[in-house]
Amino acid sequence: MKTKTDIIVIGGGINGVCTAFHLAKSGVDVMLLEKSFIAGGPTGLSSAIVRQHYSNPVTARMALNSLRVWQNFSEVTKAEPVFTNEVFMIGVRPEDVEGLKANIKMQQSVGIDTKFVTPEEMSEMDPNLDVSGLGGGAYEPESGYCDPAAAASGFAQAASNLGAVIKTGVEVTNLSIQARRIIGVETDQGNISGAGVILATGPWTPHILKKIGKSVPIETARVKVVLYKKPVELREHGIWADFISQIYLRPETGGLMLVGSISPVEETEDQVTNPDVFNDKVGLEVISSFAERAAMRYPAMQNSHVHSSFASLYDLSPDWHHILDAVPGIEGLYICAGTSGHGFKLGPAVGEMMANLVLNGKSPGDDISLFSFDRFESGRPIRGQYEYSILG
Repeated sequence: MKTKTDIIVIGGGINGVCTAFHLAKSGVDVMLLEKSFIAGGPTGLSSAIVRQHYSNPVTARMALNSLRVWQNFSEVTKAEPVFTNEVFMIGVRPEDVEGLKANIKMQQSVGIDTKFVTPEEMSEMDPNLDVSGLGGGAYEPESGYCDPAAAASGFAQAASNLGAVIKTGVEVTNLSIQARRIIGVETDQGNISGAGVILATGPWTPHILKKIGKSVPIETARVKVVLYKKPVELREHGIWADFISQIYLRPETGGLMLVGSISPVEETEDQVTNPDVFNDKVGLEVISSFAERAAMRYPAMQNSHVHSSFASLYDLSPDWHHILDAVPGIEGLYICAGTSGHGFKLGPAVGEMMANLVLNGKSPGDDISLFSFDRFESGRPIRGQYEYSILG
């Protein structure tokens, strides 16, 4: 195995492979190390919804930039397409309509194709949808979802085609530091030297940093997804989310509906201490709850039945946004974690931002400055319309 490179990226999820791709595209000698296989962690289990509905201008721009990559995936990576276009709508209560309209105006200002829709308009767009209790919603015609494993593999192969070394089945056991500077990594297959290391390691990030006496405010939570077999009368529907039912749902191939939660309480109540050992099964209580809430918006789902279910992991930061920065006190060490359920859809933008950070550093006004390592200690958490929520 190659024992020397310029930059080492640890983690073969969407953030790691996108970062490796952009570094290789810039001509950097880069090596990506993944202890299992590409998309073998939370990326492969992502619901992979690609929407632009964010309440912060920076994340909204990131979502739009990433959408353009997903839409043109074959052109960017030379791999097969991974994106399926589906209309996205999110509904709010009557008392939240003015806030939603202001949010939509901000999104339009950064170039997102979105608009406010009344409950009546939502019903016209999707006759299967029950809009009871809603005051209105946001509509995005360009959104959709991806095949997450194929997407990560496509970026990894594209990075490899540009000269990156992609090594799977190699576990990083420690970071090598000398005089407060990163000099490489230790692995279960030998040491590798490098002038820079990027931790794109999601829930494993706090455990890696702890080994070198560093801490980061990232917690790991177990999140659940259930797939239901749709009844024949519900043939077509788009991607939906709302703050009353507190679920998101989307179509899945094979006549299925994929359902998950947007409740910050549900998404944080099941903490995980060891991301290598967690319960990936979903209990009957969750399966029943998701079914009832899906039927609340799509009454035809009363005639559905469960197909399958699984649990995955979120790496949660205190404000539910990424940490993208150099690690203070150790030159050449960078963190790309705390993605809080936003990781997949924003992956292309994050990869480009991380590569630029490593190559050029930060300048005043850079978007990446919002995601600083020390923002929590200094009282500068990221604020938005949907604070502390997967919706951002």
